[in-house]
Amino acid sequence: MKALITVTGVQNLQDSGDDSIELITDGIYTKIPDGYAVKYAESELTGLSGTTTTVEIEPESVAVERKGTLNMRMEFKEGHKTSFLYDTQFGSATLCIETRKIVADFNEKGGEMCIDYVVNMEHAVVGKNKLKMSVRPR
Repeated sequence: MKALITVTGVQNLQDSGDDSIELITDGIYTKIPDGYAVKYAESELTGLSGTTTTVEIEPESVAVERKGTLNMRMEFKEGHKTSFLYDTQFGSATLCIETRKIVADFNEKGGEMCIDYVVNMEHAVVGKNKLKMSVRPR
């Protein structure tokens, strides 16, 4: 179904306070075998114009995949560390995420989620992040 998607990213870098960005956009919300998927185009606001993001929400995990000017796939599973390749037009880096908490409540009409995670690069904390998403029928 067509959906109105609100994505808020909060990043707390070591040297500075919280940095927040919010994107409100149209997208597609669908049922997948083990959960739900959200797909939308990034904008200039996020600095990722030309990139499509797909978020798959399953009972025990959430995957965020971006394709276009930025290519990556992050997998979030509460209490676990996972690594991913952050591949941009300027170069690539391997990053690690440690998922602290996932709260997600989705059904056929949409839903909300919040992921609390830490990003590490070469075993050093780069930032503490929160990803919030709300999906509503359009």
